[in-house]
Amino acid sequence: MLSQIIYALPFLAEGFAVTLWVSLLVVVLSLIAGVLMGVGLVYGPAPLRWAVRIFSDTIRGIPILVLIFFVYYGLPAVGLHLESFWAAVLALTLFKTAQVVEYLRGAVGSIPKGQSEAAMAIGLTFRQRLAYVIFRAG
Repeated sequence: MLSQIIYALPFLAEGFAVTLWVSLLVVVLSLIAGVLMGVGLVYGPAPLRWAVRIFSDTIRGIPILVLIFFVYYGLPAVGLHLESFWAAVLALTLFKTAQVVEYLRGAVGSIPKGQSEAAMAIGLTFRQRLAYVIFRAG
């Protein structure tokens, strides 16, 4: 029994390292993409809002396992071949990005309109309002 555990430890350690690496990439990439798309959803022009809304609703409506299978098996059918590591990162990033977009939309929607108007009244630029008022309050 102990010899089997000792034999499996290097494989478990390698799997743990891969899991940490995938998780780190997914968190960073989905936060960047989710914040950009969320700002586009809340403050962007109508075509951008529609595109982000369609992306978010579609991806959130697909079970994560189906999305992973689609990326891993479906993309090679259209000529895009990814290693299994990058297919997992892409699928998980798409899924988490759609969730971050909705988190941001809900957070910005919960901020009283008066705070944003007050920031505009004192002359803050759009970026300053996002940094100092919207993201801090949300």
